[in-house]
Amino acid sequence: MSTKPGLESLTHVIETVHRLRAPGGCPWDRAQTHQSLRQYLIEEAYEVLDVLDQIKEPTDLQDPKVKENFREELGDLLMQVLLHSEMTSEQGVFNIYDVANGLAEKLIRRHPHVFLTGKEAKDADDALKNWEKKKAEEKKAKGEDSVLSGLPKGIPALQRAARMIEKVTKVGFQWADMKGPLDKVSEEVAELKAEVLKLEKDPKDEAARKKVEGELGDVFFTLCNVAYLMKVNPEDALRNMLQKFEGRFRYIEKRLKEQGKTPEQSGLEEMDRYWNEAKKQETKN
Repeated sequence: MSTKPGLESLTHVIETVHRLRAPGGCPWDRAQTHQSLRQYLIEEAYEVLDVLDQIKEPTDLQDPKVKENFREELGDLLMQVLLHSEMTSEQGVFNIYDVANGLAEKLIRRHPHVFLTGKEAKDADDALKNWEKKKAEEKKAKGEDSVLSGLPKGIPALQRAARMIEKVTKVGFQWADMKGPLDKVSEEVAELKAEVLKLEKDPKDEAARKKVEGELGDVFFTLCNVAYLMKVNPEDALRNMLQKFEGRFRYIEKRLKEQGKTPEQSGLEEMDRYWNEAKKQETKN
């Protein structure tokens, strides 16, 4: 690890990326474009999320492996920002310093309770209201008058649903209590069940399949609304469930392997028994 201090270390990595892209630099880095890097930006962001999943408490960062992985993955994500900024600099559009200055100015502008006298925020919710108010003013100045303007289309669907619900809730488009959303869940599940049964009768009916797809979407979105009202992140909820599912299924494979068997050589009843064993192990832990 570099021992360069503070700002010197940032200058060092910026100059390193510049050297990689310059004539005589790395052929791979020089060949990249904004479009070719798209997949890596997404991958690096998710690798950071994988580490965040390991940090349940601040003390988890004391684990040398977690600490090193976190530092490395944040660096890989920063590399993507540096590469894109270096490319725009080559075109004379803007550079990494413009990116940094723009971010600093936005942070100051959207935190009047910190940088302006006479402005205060009582708590985190009040601070968020200040942020959203300034953000709305900026969007209006740009001609973006929809509450949903600026919501990225490329983010995961569950995450986008959560952000969409959050935005419309702030302007009053939301039930007053949990009865409405829970009734809606029951209604949407019933409609999904009806369409699934129709498709089951004729699996080749593509029109029926599209209806099932639509009803599934309605169920997912309605569940996201319940998650929002309960202050649960639906993306995190599903990620945690997948992690749990993977652990349980690996347990099934382990138990079957002890008997010299594979899942293909077993049956649902046997695998379900080991699944329940895995659940009991989780309770003990």
